[in-house]
Amino acid sequence: MATPMEIDPPSSGSGSGSDAKGKNKRTAEDNLSTTTMKNSPPRIVSRHRNRRTNIATEFWGPEIPEDDDDTPMPDANSVPIPPRPFNIYKAMLRHSNLFFQLVLRMPYTELMHLYAIDKEFHYRLNHYSTSLLHDYARRYAPLAGHIFSWVLYPHMCISDPMLRPMDGRSWLARDGPGFRWIGMILWRQKVVRSILTMLSLEGHRLPAGCEATLMKFWCLMEMNRARVRAAFVQDVKIWTNRDLFQFQLFLVKLDMRLSDPILGNGVCQLGSMLLSQKSLSMLWNVLSGKLKLDYNTGSDVILRTYVSEELNFVANPTLDDDENENVPMEEEGILSLEGWNQYGKRMPHAIEMLFAETVRRHLRVEHCLLDFVLYGTADLRTGDNMPMPRLLRRDDGIQLPKLGMPSTKKMQKVIKNMDTAFGSKVLKKPLATHFM
Repeated sequence: MATPMEIDPPSSGSGSGSDAKGKNKRTAEDNLSTTTMKNSPPRIVSRHRNRRTNIATEFWGPEIPEDDDDTPMPDANSVPIPPRPFNIYKAMLRHSNLFFQLVLRMPYTELMHLYAIDKEFHYRLNHYSTSLLHDYARRYAPLAGHIFSWVLYPHMCISDPMLRPMDGRSWLARDGPGFRWIGMILWRQKVVRSILTMLSLEGHRLPAGCEATLMKFWCLMEMNRARVRAAFVQDVKIWTNRDLFQFQLFLVKLDMRLSDPILGNGVCQLGSMLLSQKSLSMLWNVLSGKLKLDYNTGSDVILRTYVSEELNFVANPTLDDDENENVPMEEEGILSLEGWNQYGKRMPHAIEMLFAETVRRHLRVEHCLLDFVLYGTADLRTGDNMPMPRLLRRDDGIQLPKLGMPSTKKMQKVIKNMDTAFGSKVLKKPLATHFM
């Protein structure tokens, strides 16, 4: 083993060590204290956390354990740490395939709540947000997601949560659909289907294709420019001849419902007014009974829908400015003006543009009005009445009977057989004729 060499310190050139170092300088000490040479870590007084504890752990279990350098390693002789209990939610969340199925089968409200309270679920959903939201829309609202495309609603789009670039530009994150768009298409699908269901429950049945027609008409109602509306309606790929016929059929059935002497809400012109609004929500509220139309509410809607030149204030004094104070001056006839602005030019309503497009294509819908009235009431091949859907009690759903109401001939035959079996009080006259 080699012996260490002893090296003498360098000798000063002249004078003492303090003179060699200069004024106010001290020489290095050879014997340093052992306490100063220890490499002791700093003592941590307190720690500050930016984020609070995840409140979802109280219900769904603990999160992913974090690495903590201050935690000492357990010794070999120490008691082993018991394993964490199995959590089915966390197991599904961290599975590569089950996570997508969990999201797609979750209702919209619960999905929003879980996205807001669980950090791990929030991050994983953000990582696959674009594909998951598109799959969610295709599962629960395929038709509404196609017609109300997220590209048409940029105010409901969000930047990519993972900051994925758009068109190869790394400094610009791409846009994608957000939860607001999902909620919008689910709501509009509910409104359209509810309108068709309420009409069917009252005997005014419509074909299944009317759902897509009403959704397209909703898009037309949202447009506040006449040129944009005209270009949208005149596109044959969007508005086919079948769509125009189905809309006319829907309008006839709606007028039959609103002008019904028992269940109706008014005259036939009420349907045109409700279809001239910004959306179908008002029509849905009227049919469901959530909005009661009287002279006050009806006059307010009329003043906002039509310009003063189209109104007859002599026959309807409630529409006069002095009589009606609920509608401001700048909102009168605003739905008939370009851009829904009081200084805009005159703009035809959406329903008027569909009428004009039907005439422009020479479809001659007026020859089919009687067929529209009779649609859904009787089978043209057998002549039997079509069954009418019935709403069951206690929210048990809607039931469609297998057979409709019997025809007049069948009823007369049954009554005659009953009179023969049980006897008739009036000679040579069936008993039921007095009640028919």
